[in-house]
Amino acid sequence: MTMTLRYSFAGAVALTVLATAAGAADMQPVLKAPAATADQQVTGYVEFYSGFATTKGTECSIFDDGCDTFKPHGWALGGAARANYWIARDMSVQVDAQADGTSYEDFGRFSTHSYLVGGHFSWRNPQQSLFGVFAAAGDAGGFGFTSSQRHGVIGAEAQWYWNQFTLYAQGGYDTTLGTVNSDGIDSVNAWFIRGTGRYFINPNFLIEGTVMYANGNIDFIGDPSVGFQTWTWGVKGEWRFPTAPFSVFAKYQGSETTYDDVSFLRDAKVTDHRVLLGLKLHMGDRTLQQTDRAGATLDMVSPLANPTSPLMFSPSGGS
Repeated sequence: MTMTLRYSFAGAVALTVLATAAGAADMQPVLKAPAATADQQVTGYVEFYSGFATTKGTECSIFDDGCDTFKPHGWALGGAARANYWIARDMSVQVDAQADGTSYEDFGRFSTHSYLVGGHFSWRNPQQSLFGVFAAAGDAGGFGFTSSQRHGVIGAEAQWYWNQFTLYAQGGYDTTLGTVNSDGIDSVNAWFIRGTGRYFINPNFLIEGTVMYANGNIDFIGDPSVGFQTWTWGVKGEWRFPTAPFSVFAKYQGSETTYDDVSFLRDAKVTDHRVLLGLKLHMGDRTLQQTDRAGATLDMVSPLANPTSPLMFSPSGGS
C-alpha cells in the first residue's frame, strides 16, 4: 500500500508540473482540427518512456487461510512509433510498432517484455468522427505460465470529436498463435473492450483517462480451461512545446488480473502499478489536437501483453 501511494503521489506531482508548464504557455483558443491537406498526408511520432513499477502476485490454498505473496519492484522502459497516411479525403491508414519491458531485481534478476506491430484502416472526418478496424501481432512473455509466446490481436474502433473532447472506444480479440506446449497449455485468449477520454485544455495540453476490461481463458490440452479477468486503468497528462516538435507526458497505469478458482487454489490474482515519464518527437503536425483529429490518433491495447496477463506474470511468481 505504501508503494502504491508513493507511485500515485509521484504521478500527481508529475501531472502538476505539466499543468504549470502548460499554463505558462500562450493560451490559444481551442479550434477544430483542420482537415488533412496534401502537405500533411503523412504525419506521426516516436515516443520513449520509463518509470517505476511494482507487481504483486497472490495465490491462496483452499486448505488454510494463508496466502503466498510475491511482490517485486522493477524499472519499466518502452517506446512506440506511429505514422498516419491519408489514402483518400476520408480514409487513412496508420501503422504502429510498440515495445515494452520491465526489469525486476528484488528476488533475483528477471524481466518481462512484449512488442506489437500492426496497423489501422479508418474512415474519418477530422471534424466529427472516425470508424475503423485494426490488427497486430507480436510476442509477450516473461514470468508467466508460459515462455514468450507469439500472439495476434484484431478488432474495431471508433472516435467521436466534440469541441475540446475526444471519446475513443475499442473492442477486439487477442489470442496466442499456434499451440502453447509449456505445461500442457494449448492456448491463451481474451476478448476486450477499452474506453478512453481526452480533454484538451488548449491545443497543446491534454488530459487523458483510460479503462480496459478483458475476459479470457487459459485452455489446457485434455483439461478444462481456466478463466481470467483483467482490468486496466490509467491517467495521463501531456504538453507539447509551442516552438518545438516535442511533447512530454506523465502517466499512471494500474492493472489487475484475477483467476477462477481451480484445483486446490483460490483467490489467485496479479496487481500492477506503475508511474511513467515520457518524451515524444512529432513529425508533420503542429499541435496535439491536430494529431488527435487528423494524425496518428490511434494506439494498440493487448490483454495478453498487459503487465498482469498470464503470459507476463503468474500469481505464484512463475513457479
